[in-house]
Amino acid sequence: MKQIEIEDDLYKYILTNIEAFGETPSQILRRLLSLPAADENNTLQQGCAEKSEPVVSVPENEIKANPPAAAHTSASSLSEPLAHGVEVLFDSEVFKLESVVTNKFMMMLTAMYYENKDRFVEAAEKTKGRTRDYLGQNLSALLASDNQEELALFKASKPRAIPNTPFWVITNANTGRKRIILTQMMACMGYPHHLIERIKEEI
Repeated sequence: MKQIEIEDDLYKYILTNIEAFGETPSQILRRLLSLPAADENNTLQQGCAEKSEPVVSVPENEIKANPPAAAHTSASSLSEPLAHGVEVLFDSEVFKLESVVTNKFMMMLTAMYYENKDRFVEAAEKTKGRTRDYLGQNLSALLASDNQEELALFKASKPRAIPNTPFWVITNANTGRKRIILTQMMACMGYPHHLIERIKEEI
């Protein structure tokens, strides 16, 4: 296993192309370059050698949509950390005390939106799954499909409005998928590597 150094913009590009939960940088590059998958032994070695994985390897249970908001997540208590962006939000007491993953997910998206609205809009257009968008300003567009089975799945993802923004985002996804969405958004928006890495610890 060889280790190389790459520039920040290349690392961010790799992160924006995560498609599957638990994908490593090597797996992403193999897919983008249409290279065959590594054998099982190399994959295991790779898992040990990679020190900067964009996501963790063990998914958590799905979070129920529309959970009751905790008393300490009122708009007034959030105003200060949100006004200063993600780094301040991570270190804020209100974020640390929040126990519901979906609430923390929403808080981060709101903070990112107000930190740089133009970049957020651009990142939202690029942050997609294989068959659908994760975020959008039009709820109808997020739920649009001529296929009834696909439409049922889209509705089951329970898009919710991101507080104090014009955007909607899917919420009925497991914690791993929420991390992927945040990772792709932050990489597209140009957040520094050390903040992107903190998603694994904070969400």
